[in-house]
Amino acid sequence: MNTKKLLILGVTFLMCVQLLTAQQEYKASHYGEPGDQYLYNRLPLGFSNQVVAQDGENVTWDLSTNLNLNTHTNQVVEPGEGISQFTFLTICSLSGLSTFDCLAVWNSTDQAVLLKDTLFLLDFELYNLQRYQSKVSNLLLENFIGFTVDLSGTVTQAVIVYQNPDTVLHFPIVYGNEWTSATTYGLDLAPAGQNILYEAIQTRETRVDGWGTLMTPYDTFTNVVRLRSDILRIDTIVQDGTDTITLIADQVEYMWFDTAYSLPVMTANGIIGPNDSIIINALEYIYEATCPVPTWTVDPGSTEFYLGEDGTVTIDFNVLNSNANTYDWDFGDGQFGNSTGSISHEYAAPGEYAVAVFGCMTNCLPINSCSFQLIDFEIIDTTTSVTNVDGKSLGITVFPNPATDRINLFIPSSLGDQQYAILDMTGGIVVSGITNSGNTSIDAVTIPDGIYTLQIRPVSNPNARVAYVRVIVMKE
Repeated sequence: MNTKKLLILGVTFLMCVQLLTAQQEYKASHYGEPGDQYLYNRLPLGFSNQVVAQDGENVTWDLSTNLNLNTHTNQVVEPGEGISQFTFLTICSLSGLSTFDCLAVWNSTDQAVLLKDTLFLLDFELYNLQRYQSKVSNLLLENFIGFTVDLSGTVTQAVIVYQNPDTVLHFPIVYGNEWTSATTYGLDLAPAGQNILYEAIQTRETRVDGWGTLMTPYDTFTNVVRLRSDILRIDTIVQDGTDTITLIADQVEYMWFDTAYSLPVMTANGIIGPNDSIIINALEYIYEATCPVPTWTVDPGSTEFYLGEDGTVTIDFNVLNSNANTYDWDFGDGQFGNSTGSISHEYAAPGEYAVAVFGCMTNCLPINSCSFQLIDFEIIDTTTSVTNVDGKSLGITVFPNPATDRINLFIPSSLGDQQYAILDMTGGIVVSGITNSGNTSIDAVTIPDGIYTLQIRPVSNPNARVAYVRVIVMKE
């Protein structure tokens, strides 16, 4: 092979290597839109700040050894899904903007990112944060933030509106790019009964300072680009018109992007300490575990239970093959509960019961994947001479079941006249009456949807025997 061909092959090989190791460009079209939603895992404090703070080319950010799980969702929604326009305009006026300016801010906002983060302002905890954004050409602008706050026992939504938008992202996000942004904002809480005036001046200096591979305990993202924003905020707080407090916050925000995801695959937030040291106090990454097929079942151990001498019975609901994180229970007697596994419940009345349980997986995809089981059993009162029987064994039938507007009850002629009562889950009588043998039609129009017990006793001797039939009412 001649020298010229060797040179061509060498150049070609070098170009291929560069393509394989080159960083990606994260464009505006990659960033999230309303409807996007991801499950994130938040790490506890104690991870290595040095790993997070690494910058440069072809970096490996390795956080694969921390297996703690604490998941939640971040999602992008329409602005009105975060806060109503009316509420926004009402609160926006507290920031010193005119109604016209507030309306302009609202109309320029495309979406909101709903987060689980919490901020603190003096003695107030701001939670359920929302970042309201707009994509303008090659910029992602943040127009205002929303939150929930407890003001002297009144929980309310609130917003802080920027006097001019904060440039959070400048597309495309490419290694070496940098930009700055500055804004001011304020909030006058006097109309809300708090004699506090809050003002802030904020500057953001951002640079795309690294690219490479991000490793988490559950995923490896082989081609990410990372940006760092240094945020300097000077807060001025005036209380009671005289006491002035000035606070300086020097913060850092990291975001890692992968073109396959419409939100950052990892974020880290912290403070900048002496000598430019970094203290990370929050870190979370996308967690893509897929929910397994539900295998859990509930076994109460029997279909018949008996009231004790004290008039109660405790039933153990054993969860077998558990692979759900949470279980929500409707015990069928008007009581509800939740657990992470097996649970016990005390009953104080005889009758037929239907217990509904939802088992949900909260740390996998699809988010909040749930399955359902209905458990039927009977509780018998042995302290009386009344005999409890299954109405079906006596030939008593109910149709249709589920019923809509009418419940048709059939009593065999051999049973004679009967008293009937439809009981709700708490044992309360919804409808009652006396029926002859044969067919009886019961009006169900006013009966709410649910599971009921039809109780039937002989008119001639009501305490001799009680028959039970389960009835479901479900309007079309």
